Amino acid sequence: MVGTAKTPRAAALILGAALAVAGCNTNSGDSAPTPSRTSASASTTATATTSKDPEAAIWNPCDIPDSAISALGLNTASKDNTVAGVDFAGWKVCSWLSGPKTYSFTIMSSEHKVDEVRQRTDYVDFTSTTVGSRPAVQYRNTGAVRDLVCYISVEMPYGIATFKVQNRYGSAGSGATEPCSEVRRLSDALTDYLPQR
Repeated sequence: MVGTAKTPRAAALILGAALAVAGCNTNSGDSAPTPSRTSASASTTATATTSKDPEAAIWNPCDIPDSAISALGLNTASKDNTVAGVDFAGWKVCSWLSGPKTYSFTIMSSEHKVDEVRQRTDYVDFTSTTVGSRPAVQYRNTGAVRDLVCYISVEMPYGIATFKVQNRYGSAGSGATEPCSEVRRLSDALTDYLPQR
């Protein structure tokens, strides 16, 4: 599902946030995720050149039942499996808006590791934690958006699931959610949907 963001600034911000998740560190020599085409010709080429889908092992957070999502106060009609309309190779993404549309909640899944998150210099406030019984790390962005966003990356058998809460711009003050408290609440509530070890 390929589309465009409403403004170039919005697209850049959303894309930057997606590329900033664990393991996309261009400073480490790892290549950043690249958009995957969804056209028939791209699918045919991928099938012809690989005997096995390389993303088959990556957990798809959009498989979480709508009933579990709505029970947490999230709007299931807002569900989106892209970042600014782009599907990134090597990642599975699902996001929802809160009921009052004051923040977005995103889950990103990849084969990267929690240790890769800790090595990044564009995140701060690393705190070791657990989600269920799984090792995890909570952290924030550096810079101006620090107070708007909070992440928790959780170890899984093949990589990580990263939970992210981001207050929407303009929802500051009384309308804002404390993102670290909210990402903790949501990740704890959804831990049973993560792949088993």
